[in-house]
Amino acid sequence: MDMKENYEYPLMPEWSKDEIITMVEFYAQVEDAYTTGVAKDEFMKMVRKFKTIEPSIAAQKQLDRKFKELSGYSIYQAIKTVSNSSKEHVKVEK
Repeated sequence: MDMKENYEYPLMPEWSKDEIITMVEFYAQVEDAYTTGVAKDEFMKMVRKFKTIEPSIAAQKQLDRKFKELSGYSIYQAIKTVSNSSKEHVKVEK
């Protein structure tokens, strides 16, 4: 599945402005993981922020499904690939 242009990131109405900004940065990191690759340490910091903002596993899965539907990229797959890599710079292969 190819990345779709001009889509909106899935956001939750209860998130604060700061949380929304952090989540937009997180989604951008997930995209980067697929396109250019990411620094493992920085990416994992963003993952921790994501899990702090949205601690519910069910909600995380819902956001992952929606994000994949919109962008073609899987949050779960990006986290799994980056966290399991021994490299400092990781790119997720589709």
